[in-house]
Formats: sequence, structure tokens, C-alpha cells
Amino acid sequence: MIELSMVRLINWYAFNNITAPFGKFTLVAGRNGNGKSVLLDAIKYALYGDTVFNKSTENKGSRTVTSYTRGLLDATAGSYMRPADKVPNVYTHIVLEMHEKELDRYFILGTVIETNSGNGFVTQRYVIEGKRLSELEHTYVEGSSLLVYSASQLQKKYGFKLMSVTEGLGKFMQRTGLRLNEGQLAAFRRKLRSVMSYDPDAKIDQFIRECVLEEKKVDFSKLIETKNNIDTLTGTFEAIDGEINELENILSLFDESKRKDNIIFADDVKIAYRKFLKYQEQMETAERAMDIAGKQIEEDTKRLKFIEEKEGKTSFALHEAEFNRDQMDCSKAIRDAEEALKEADKRKESLAAEKKMLLEQQNRISELINWCYEEEKKIEDKEILSSLTLDTYTGPQKENSVEHFAAFLREYRDTILGEMTRIRDIIRENDEKQRKCRQIIDDCNAKKTTFSEIPDWVSLKEQINREFQKRGIASEARFACEYVIGLSDEDWRDTIEGYLGQRRYTILVEPEYYDLADDILNASRNRYAHLFNTKLLMKKNISPVEDSVANFIEVRNPVARQYFDYQLGRFHATTIEQVRKFENAMSKEGRVAVAMDGYFIRKDRIRYYYLGQETIELNRRKAEKKLSSLKEEQREHREELEGKTAKKSYLDTQLSLLTTCNYNACQEYETALAEYGKKESELQELIDAQKNNMEYLRLAQTVSDLEQELAAIRKEISDVRADMSHQETEYNTNEKDYQIAEENIGQAQTALQEYRLQNGVICDKAIRDYELYLENGYSGQGGTLKDRPRAERLQREVRDNLKEAQYRYNAVRTAENQLPVTEDSQASYQGRKDKIWMDDRQEIQEKLKEQTGRYEAIFKNEFVLTVLKSCESARSDLKLINAELARLDFKSVYEFDVRYIRDGSDYEKILEYARYLKEREELGTADGQMTFDTMTSYSNDRGDELENEMKKIINRIVSSDDKEKIERYADYRNYMNYEILVSNDVLNKAKLSKQSGFNSGAEVQIPYILILLSALLMIYNDKNNSTRLVFIDEPFAKMDPVNVKIMLGFMKEQKLQMVFCAPDKTDVIGDECNVILPVLRKQQDLMEIGIVEMHENKA
Repeated sequence: MIELSMVRLINWYAFNNITAPFGKFTLVAGRNGNGKSVLLDAIKYALYGDTVFNKSTENKGSRTVTSYTRGLLDATAGSYMRPADKVPNVYTHIVLEMHEKELDRYFILGTVIETNSGNGFVTQRYVIEGKRLSELEHTYVEGSSLLVYSASQLQKKYGFKLMSVTEGLGKFMQRTGLRLNEGQLAAFRRKLRSVMSYDPDAKIDQFIRECVLEEKKVDFSKLIETKNNIDTLTGTFEAIDGEINELENILSLFDESKRKDNIIFADDVKIAYRKFLKYQEQMETAERAMDIAGKQIEEDTKRLKFIEEKEGKTSFALHEAEFNRDQMDCSKAIRDAEEALKEADKRKESLAAEKKMLLEQQNRISELINWCYEEEKKIEDKEILSSLTLDTYTGPQKENSVEHFAAFLREYRDTILGEMTRIRDIIRENDEKQRKCRQIIDDCNAKKTTFSEIPDWVSLKEQINREFQKRGIASEARFACEYVIGLSDEDWRDTIEGYLGQRRYTILVEPEYYDLADDILNASRNRYAHLFNTKLLMKKNISPVEDSVANFIEVRNPVARQYFDYQLGRFHATTIEQVRKFENAMSKEGRVAVAMDGYFIRKDRIRYYYLGQETIELNRRKAEKKLSSLKEEQREHREELEGKTAKKSYLDTQLSLLTTCNYNACQEYETALAEYGKKESELQELIDAQKNNMEYLRLAQTVSDLEQELAAIRKEISDVRADMSHQETEYNTNEKDYQIAEENIGQAQTALQEYRLQNGVICDKAIRDYELYLENGYSGQGGTLKDRPRAERLQREVRDNLKEAQYRYNAVRTAENQLPVTEDSQASYQGRKDKIWMDDRQEIQEKLKEQTGRYEAIFKNEFVLTVLKSCESARSDLKLINAELARLDFKSVYEFDVRYIRDGSDYEKILEYARYLKEREELGTADGQMTFDTMTSYSNDRGDELENEMKKIINRIVSSDDKEKIERYADYRNYMNYEILVSNDVLNKAKLSKQSGFNSGAEVQIPYILILLSALLMIYNDKNNSTRLVFIDEPFAKMDPVNVKIMLGFMKEQKLQMVFCAPDKTDVIGDECNVILPVLRKQQDLMEIGIVEMHENKA
């Protein structure tokens, strides 16, 4: 056994330089405030490094190492016995002389504390073997002053090794035989303090909590810090979501504005289409009027023919009457001459008209020959066609050549018509392509990725998101490409996008919601859209090759990252020449090897880009380039069509004017002109020979009557011809109306074409709606707006609301973060929203997920399970103390009875949850993994209930911000109920708290001391040769002298070295002590110790 035999204190509080002996039982006596506990604190600090000093009776909570070394007088005033301005460096020595009784050998355990002027201090320890304290000096005289050695001076004087705090305590533990590591030493110090400062008036549960069980509070700081991080991240997340919602509201106003614009646009289309139908109706009306006029002209022609036949008969009768009249004189010869002259004149005029027609035909054909020459068309019989008015060729030759030429022109016209039909088809296809390009450009200008090519995918994604929203799931299905921020090297874009193809817009959901999404796909009509199994994906351990193509894709979302690593991670990004060296590789030129299958990506089949926000600009540029090309192609095709149309119209006109002619008219006209002159001379000769008689007069009257009848007939003919002229005028008028309507309908068609180019979808729908409106008899929803001014007012209101929302958004943001306040700035707001969602929201969401996981891990492992482990450890310790108590030879046997709380409180629920977690941990079951209920004490449903209850409890604890409440839950000792059972000749495991006299305190002091000593004896009895020191401050306060003697006897039996500090009962205790040290405070900065040693009488 090793005993403390001597103590020296220099500059330790008011003990400036004292040396005192210690025996087997030592009593430090004196009134409170005289320095009893100061002495004990010095020994405990030197031996065990204990800085939990006894509470000061003068300065509450003011005892620290520096307060002892400097000698704190007044904590409020900050006054010291050894102030820094007078004593810059204070050297404090606590020196213990130890005695190994079996070997009768002494050694020194020294502690030096050097305190500097800033009240910083350094503690060093040393061991000197085979020396007694009387052989060592710690002070020296210099002049008239007594000075204290510093650590280095003392080391130089005695040549020992100075050790740091950790090394020194380890050496002390070894030398004193305790051999306690750092953790064991901390528990030992606590047990020493419990014996020294227990409260005899404490209730049993209080005593066990404060004096027996180790204070091991759960560190809530990590939990609180993580909760604060979660709250901060949640706040940031909510702020981001708030901004996203604000941007979505603005974007919805953009969409609403566009819808209002579309309503006006659709109305404009309907108005244009109404005009088109109006002009079409006008054309039809004019056409009908022209048809009626044409039929009337045809009827008049038939009537005219009938009247002309009647005129012929009357004219014949008149001719007969004139003939008979003329038989009576020379009238007949004159008449014959007149008739011959008329015939000659008629022939002359007819041939003049035929000659004119022939000349016009010749001019026309000559013009057509020149036109064909310009068209590079070879003409047969060109010489004949150029000599139609000459007598070089016969009439049949000329007629045959003209007929062949007309047939050639008709064939060429039909060829042109076919080409026109082909060009019109090309223009229609071009219009549709332009419409799609404009739609892409509009989407891109609004910063929207175009998914017009994948309607099934879009429909399925929207269907999944609707179901998520319906179930209150705070998650969203998105295409894989929507998570891509961009490509780090644009040169690889065509290769990557070409290889991925449809996999770029595979639908991704959070793994925990995949089963639901999969059920939606199974029940959906959109069976050909792709939904990726993220549940299996996230379980895979994917390790992309170092030079993987996947490295070019920038993604924040972990699921999307795993997806692209899965698709591209195995591909080496290399040069075209190096592809052959790998099973899976790609080059930027599009050369790939897939499982050793080599080929080139068909880059020409990439219709749209999808990976990254840059694709919006790339798609827009691509669409604009394509649109420009389409416009140029259409301009060329329209010019070609106009040229073909002009040629067709020219040929139609010319062909309609190519009629059958008398190709000998010029020669015949000259002959008829000569014949006419001859007949005119013959008539004049006969008129001169005419005579007058009576028969002639009668016949002349008949002739006169017939002439009047003939005049009436001819008047009727004139009337019919006048009506025909009127009908022709009507026809011409309607023809002009038709042409005007045709011109107007052309303008309406042009307007509709422009509308179709602006927005073909809305334009076509507006036309279909208007047609349905007409079919329903001008009823239904498809007509033009009934209140156009109201629609325009609503349009203005939406625009005003949009502008107001834009101003509100910018009002709370710095100038550099403000967005344009315009009607065409949707792209800026869409871009901001996409950026926030892609960058900030994904990052915060991931951090929030990480912090939530950390929060749950801390909650489970560092709080719930730690509480349970601490409780189980405490119960094990108490069982060991029970075993130690059972071995004591005392008239009563005491033992602990400790049970977990079972009162339905949060403490009980936390313990139940801890046992649930421990059971799952022992089974090796991961979170969320199902187990068979027959294998466990807790069903999965009960486990879920406990999970939910714990979340509420811990949030309640952490959010309360109540330090005392948090302290209570952090202390594992509050999760158990405590009792001490006593057994003796009368009682058998009776509860001590239920015994009479318990409340006086006297009945519990014996078991309390026994229990505390047993806790120490567990350590001491385990050592072969060690110190067995015990310090008790104010012992046996409520114990009668008989019981005091019993307890002192027990302590001797256990071979404990006891150090008592007592202001009273010194007579009873002193009788049993070897050394009594009276402590006296002579003045405020000076404490002295008297020495009374008892020696056994050896006689």
C-alpha cells in the first residue's frame, strides 16, 4: 500500500509556504473559510489533475487554478494576494511525499505551476525516487528576500525530468499503483468528489443521481447546430421556392398575357377569315350573276335566231314582191345589180375582216415564236409560221403548221402547270416547316426547352406530377436533360447527344417515389415514354472511368448524376485514333465503340439539343438558321411559281386567241375589191333606164307593206340585241366585281398566310372554330368576339398585372439582380427561374437532405442510443456496487434498485425508441428495410409510430430553446427511478425511503457513505499496491458518536487512508486519527497549519 505522508504548499492561495504530515487517518480541523478545502484541492490537483474545486464560501464559483496561484481576494474587485503588477510571475509548488509501506521506501510527486503576468499558466510534474520532503528545498534566500524556485531552476538543482500535464498524470498514476487511463481517471475523480462533497440531506434519487452515477450529458450542441442548419437551409429553401413561385407567377402572367394576345390574335384571324368568306361569297354571287347573264345571252341568241329566220321569210316575200314589180320594168335588173353589188361588198368586208384576223394571227404567232426562242424551245415549220400572209405556201400547209404549233404550246403549258403544282406543294411543306421553326424560336425566346417532338413523354411527366401534387408529395418528375447545367466542352455535344438520343429526356423521379411513378406508367396511355428505375439505380455502385465522357456533363442533382454516370461513365473520352484501344470509347468526331462495336454517330439526325441551358440558345440559332434558309427557299420557289404562273397565263391568253383563219385572205381580199368596183358601175347604168307604170305602183305598195313588216321584225331584232348588250354589260359588271373580290380574297389569303406563319396552330384552330360556328347557324363559341373592347381591356389589365409583378420582383433585389420590365422579357424570367432551380435549389435541397440525414443520425446515435447505453452502463455499474456492498461485513446490507421510467412521459418514449433502434441495429436491419414482425419485439408499424413520435419530441425539445429543459433531456439519469433497499435481521429488501426516521437524514448517512466508499473500493481492491486515499468534507454531520465509531472502524478494516475535514465532532473523529491539522487564517492573505501527531505506545 502507498500512503501520502507529507505535503508542501508554496504560493497556493493563502498557504505561502507550509509543510504538513499526513497519517493513516488525518483530520483537518477549523472553521469554514480557514482553508480546509484549499488544502484538499491542492492534493487532488497535484495527484489527479482535478480542477473541479470545492465551492468557495467567500467567492462563489471563483475557484480556478489561477485564482489559487494568484490568491484571489475579491472576484468583483479583481484584487489578488499576488497581483501581476507586483508579482509578474508566480511559482507555485504542490509537493507530495509518498511512502511505500511494504518496502519502507519514499518518493516525491511534485507539481510546479508557473503563472505569467497575463494569468496564463503552465503546469509541469516530476517524480523523484528515494527522497523525502525534508531533503528538498523549494525556496532560496537572495539578499534579504526568500524566493521561490521556478520549474527550470528546481530541475537544474535536482536534475529530474519535467513532464507535461498528460505525461505527468500518466506517470503519477503508474507510480501510485492506480494505473488509470484518461477516461478511467475522470471517473475516479468524480467518485472522489462524490465522497468528499455528498449531501447527507439529499433524497435517495438525488443522492444516486448526483453522487453515485457519473454525469454524462448528451451533447445537444451538434443536434441544435444541425437543427439550426436545417432551419437556415429550410429558410433559404423556402426563400428560393418563394422566388421560384414569384417567378412562376410572373411567367404565368406572361402566359396569361400570351393567352389574351392569342384571343385577340384568333379574333383577328376569324375577322380575316370572315372577310375571306365574304369575298368568296361575292365571287360566287358575281359568278352566279355572270352565269345568269350568260344564259340570258344564250336565250337571246336563240330568240334572235328565230326572229332572224322570220326576217328571212319576210325578206323573201318582199324579194318576191319586188321581183314581180321589177318584171314590169327594169327594176329587176336594177335589183339584181344592187344584189350583186351587196354581195360583192359583203364579200369584200368579210375578206377585210379575215385579212385583219390573219394579220393579227401572224403578229401573235411571230410574238410566240420570239417567246419560245427566249424559252429555248425549238419550233418546227418556223418558215411557214412566219409567212402566213404571203402566198409562198398553200392554205392547208399554213393551217397544219398553226395547229401543230398550238398543240406544242398546249403541251408546254401543261408541263408548266405540273411544275406549278409541284412548287405549290413544296411551298406548303415549307410553310409548315417555318411554322415549327417559329414555334421553337418563340419557346427559346421564352427560355423554354422545346419538347414538341416528344408529346408522350411530356404527357406522362405531367401525369406523374399531377399525382404527386394530389398526394402532397414535395417532389417533381423531370426529364434527365432538365437537370443538366451544361457541357464543359461544347465540341463533344453532337457526339454525346447523338449517342444518348431518347435517353436525354428519360423521366427521372426521386428513388422513394419510383414505385408510384411506375404504377402511373403502367396505367397510362403514354406507354412509349421512358421512365428510369431510379430505385435500382441509386443502389448501384457506379465508378466512371477516370477519363469518362460523363465528366463533360455538369449536373448538381445526385440522381441525375448517377443516371448520366450509368449511361456514359464507362466510355473513355479519347481521340479518333485511340477509340480502337477500348471496349467502350468515344471521340468528339462522333466515332464510338460500344461493347467493341464501332461506328459513327449520325449527327445529321440530331433535330434538337437538350443537354444544358445552352441548348436553348443552340436550338434558337439552329431554328433561326433553318428558318432563314426556309424563307430563302420559299422566296425562290415563289419567284419560280410567279414566273411559271405568268408563263401559263400568257400561254392561256395566246392559245385562246389562236383561232381558225382564212390563210389566203390577203390575196382573196384584193380580188374581191376589184369585183366590187365592176358591180358598182353596172348598177348605175340600170338605174338610169328605169321607167314608171300602174302595176308597178301596186306591187310597190305590197313591197312597202312588206318593208314595214320587215322593219318591225328588225326592230324586234334590235331590241333583242339591245337586251343582249344589256346582259353583256351585266356580265362585264359582275366580271369586274368578281375580279375585285378575287383581288380582295387574295389579300385576305395573304393576311391569313401571315397569321399562319405567326402561329399556325392558333390560326388553324381559329378557322376550324369559326367554320363550326357557321355550321351551327352562327351560334356557339367559335364566332368573332362579341365584346372586342372588353377583351382588349382584359388584355391591357393582364399586361398591367404583369408589369406590376415585375416591379414587385425587382423592388426587393439589388440593381445587378433586377430583370427587364417589358412584355418581351419572358426569356429573362424563365432563365432566372431555371438557373435558381438548377443551381441554388438543387444545391440547397442536397444540403438539406444531407443535414436532415445528419440530424437523424445524431438524433439516433448521439442522443437516443447514447442515452440508452448510458443507462445500461449505469445499471451495470450499480450492479457491481451492489456486489461490492454485498461483500461488506456490516450489520445491514444495502443495494440499489434502479428501474427505467414507465409513466407514459417523453422519457419513456425515448427509451422505447432507443430499444427499437438497438433491436434493429442488432438484427442488422437498415432504415426503411422491412423485417418479419415475428423476429422482433417491435412491429414495423410500431416502429413507424415511434419514429413520428420521436421527431415531434426532439423538435419540441430543440425548438423550445429552454436550456434547463434541454439539460434535463440530455441527462441520462433522468430516465430512471432510484431506490435503496435495506436487508437486516428485521427487514428484507425494504425500501429505505419508506423507513421511519428516513427524513431526518441520520438513517441514510451510513448507507450513503457505504455506497460511496464501495464505488472507490471497486477500484482500490482491484490494485495490488496503490494509494487508497479518500477525502471527506464535513463527515458524519448527522451521525451519533456510536455510528461514527462504527464507520471509522469499517474504514480501518478496508485499509483506507482517510483525510477528514470537519468544523465539528472533532473529538470523536480526532480520537481515531493519527494526525490532526488545525487550520487557521491569521489574516486575509495568510493561512497557517498546526500539527498534532499521535504516536502509538510500543511499550
